[in-house]
Amino acid sequence: MKSLLPLLLLLGMASLSHAEDTSGPKVAAEALSKEELAGFRSRLLATTTRHLDLLLKSDGNVVTLKGKTAEGMNALAFQLVHEQTGNPRYRAAAVELAIRIVTAMRATKHGVLFIKEKGKGGGESIEGGGPPAFGFYVSAAAYILRKEGGRQDDLRYLATVTDNFPWHEKGWWANTIDIETGQPKEPLIKAGAINKNAGMALAAGVLSEWVREIDPALSARLKAKVEKCVDRQIIPAQEPDGFWHYGLSGHDPKNKDILGYFMVTTDALINLRHFAPSQRSAARDAVLEKACAFARTQIAPVTDPNQGPASTRRTPSTPEHFALSKETKRDYTLGTILIAGGNHREAMTIIDHWTNNFPMGDKGQDGAKAVDSFAHMLLLLPPESKMP
Repeated sequence: MKSLLPLLLLLGMASLSHAEDTSGPKVAAEALSKEELAGFRSRLLATTTRHLDLLLKSDGNVVTLKGKTAEGMNALAFQLVHEQTGNPRYRAAAVELAIRIVTAMRATKHGVLFIKEKGKGGGESIEGGGPPAFGFYVSAAAYILRKEGGRQDDLRYLATVTDNFPWHEKGWWANTIDIETGQPKEPLIKAGAINKNAGMALAAGVLSEWVREIDPALSARLKAKVEKCVDRQIIPAQEPDGFWHYGLSGHDPKNKDILGYFMVTTDALINLRHFAPSQRSAARDAVLEKACAFARTQIAPVTDPNQGPASTRRTPSTPEHFALSKETKRDYTLGTILIAGGNHREAMTIIDHWTNNFPMGDKGQDGAKAVDSFAHMLLLLPPESKMP
């Protein structure tokens, strides 16, 4: 009996340690071989280029795209794939779409594009616009035009529109504004949705870097807003298991797919880390690591072809299972998040399955978000030279 005592004590300590661990299950990432990585990359690139080629007319110009925010995501996909393939047609298409975005923004009163009509209460409605779409199309246009050269006025314009977007000094932006008046849909006294704030932080963060030499004061204001929002609001709001609720206050509306919006938030912060590297920090890396782990343990198991139990984080509007026949755009985002977290095999398993349902060609926001995710997966996959 005495000989068993040390073992029992060790088991007891292990059990206690496990009980106190609230960070969620730990799942070791399974590495891909060089051959598997090359094959996965080849399949991603083939799907991506096929989609992009369908958006080009015979003269090389881009078709008129469906969907109110399709230009931004397709534009960035064209640019990122140009950087990997050197295809000049893709670069020209990216610039064409970026100019379309800025031109459309300049045609509005406050630089914010219309997304959809929003109810304001009392039977009133507004022409609504704002994040998270704002963050993605603004940052995409800025990234492309920065590389074009001679576009300082456009970059300053994009940064100014972002700086003027309604902001609360405690560290959050408006969820939606009336694009005619520039005023928030609801008072800013309460913090709004995390995914929308992450989208705004993306735009503000990348532009703060890219206008630093053009307008140092504007750059500093944008960077300060990102620090307040991300470091003082979004990071503290993360739960121990890596999850972010829909609202900064922890609120989860019953009519929201909270896992989908969690992925929007994480995707925006991954983009911020990549496109604004000088603002990277250990604290921001740590929350992204936890968020990517949550996606691996709570979302990947309920996403086709996996058949795991429903996530512990759900609302009535959150699917128990993400099936291939349903909406695809958020589930392609999962591939980006898994790769960013080093879960390459899990990403390959899911994305190879979901590629069967890729919304190829001009399919509005669904096709745009899908190709945006594929381009980012190609960007984030490790070079084969660094594989063991």
